[in-house]
Amino acid sequence: MKLLDDKLIKDTIKSIQTPYNFNFYEENPFSINAFISNSTFSPNSSYHIHSLELFKSGDYTKINEHSDNIYMVTSDVLEMRGGKYKGTLEYCNYAVPWIVIEKVKIGNDHLGRPVYEDREVLKGYINCILKYKDFSISSNEAINLTKPIYEITVKDNDASRGYFKLNESTYEKVDIYGKPFRIINVDYSKKGLINLRLEKY
Repeated sequence: MKLLDDKLIKDTIKSIQTPYNFNFYEENPFSINAFISNSTFSPNSSYHIHSLELFKSGDYTKINEHSDNIYMVTSDVLEMRGGKYKGTLEYCNYAVPWIVIEKVKIGNDHLGRPVYEDREVLKGYINCILKYKDFSISSNEAINLTKPIYEITVKDNDASRGYFKLNESTYEKVDIYGKPFRIINVDYSKKGLINLRLEKY
């Protein structure tokens, strides 16, 4: 005998759920009815989200429509558990500047032809979860130096896959609090998310 049957769970969720908008910076945003509960205390603010409608790892939302804070689903959400979908939302505590190299018109030459120059252009920001992981020691310097290592988690989409690439000089620099970091590892093993390991230049 089940302690709680699926119908009771679904009826309870329906009575307390509210609508949440997801992936509002994407081409295909969506809305689901859900309710959010507190998670265990952790260094990075997190919550649990429960819904009768499917959402996936990497989807993001605001838990308060009057706040700018964005939370991302970081747990696998594959099947219903106990008559509902459940996932963990983690606070996106950083937004990586999305900088691309574009040809920008800077004037005209003496014949009136346009003159272009390659410049860094800020296209927007990519919300992520930033965590300090470790440090490395560089021993090929006159003095041994320690370099901080960070890990960021971003949504796995075309924009992230196109921007965060390993060993491509155009894309390998990532700005963290105004300092340049290089990508030393890219992990696609978790569906819906990309985990990147960064080391300070």
